[in-house]
Order: sequence, then structure tokens, then C-alpha cells
Amino acid sequence: MAKSGFIDHDTWWREAFGSHTPWGAEDSAPIVTAVESAPERQLSVAVIDARPRFRRLQAGRTLVQQGDPGDELFLLFDGVLRVEIDGRPVAEVGPGALVGELALLREGRRMATLRAVTPCRVAVVPKDRVDRQALEEIAKGRMPRPER
Repeated sequence: MAKSGFIDHDTWWREAFGSHTPWGAEDSAPIVTAVESAPERQLSVAVIDARPRFRRLQAGRTLVQQGDPGDELFLLFDGVLRVEIDGRPVAEVGPGALVGELALLREGRRMATLRAVTPCRVAVVPKDRVDRQALEEIAKGRMPRPER
């Protein structure tokens, strides 16, 4: 299942006309991402209730760099972020995705680089305002597996 990775209706309404409409002369593949999990949706409500501060990123900008220290969790409101490990893209996430949780659960270091594919708006929450047990549930499917 997938959903649209871009929900900035105001910009679309102002700029989508003529050749930039789905019926115009400009062809482009839709940007879609996986739907967030039930635990992500539940923790998202807690993030919003925490009255987070927001950060905006232009396409191509980096939210966090792999290896840097990290003590914040991020909730992606608008746009698409690419997850890169060791310089290679491994996933793209869209609105509703929680990212940055592995640094909060591990040694406080970012496990991946997060780069904006489209313009993004991200809620930023300090680790002391996040339920660790909920983070562990979300991270179960994301933790890198040990090599054999």
C-alpha cells in the first residue's frame, strides 16, 4: 500500500496550471511512499500533543547526517525524505513517518542520513518528550540485522 508523498495543497493550487497539470505537457512519475504503521500513528499523536517546533527543508537539503550525534525525533508532516546508509539510498518516507528513532535508542549517533527529496516540513521533538517503549516498538522492523 502507498500514499502520496506530497500534501502541500496550497502550493499545488497556486502552481498547478497549464502545462504543469496532470493533463498538461509535463510528464513525471508520482512520488509515493509506504503508509505508516499503527504504532507510528499512535506516537505521531503524542508528538503533535508535545507542541513540537518545526523545521523546513528545501529539496536536496540534509536533515541529519549519518554518524552525527542525535537526541531528537522527527515527524514528517509534508514532503518526502530519502534514507541513505553509507551513501546509498535504502528507503523513502512520506508524511506521517517518524524518523531518527534509532539514534535515541542506540548510542546517540545517527544511523542514516536523511535528505529531502521534495520540500519538507518536519516536527522536531527532544528525546525527553518521547515514550521510549513506543520508539522500541517502531524500531523493531528498522534495526539493522547483525551480519553472520
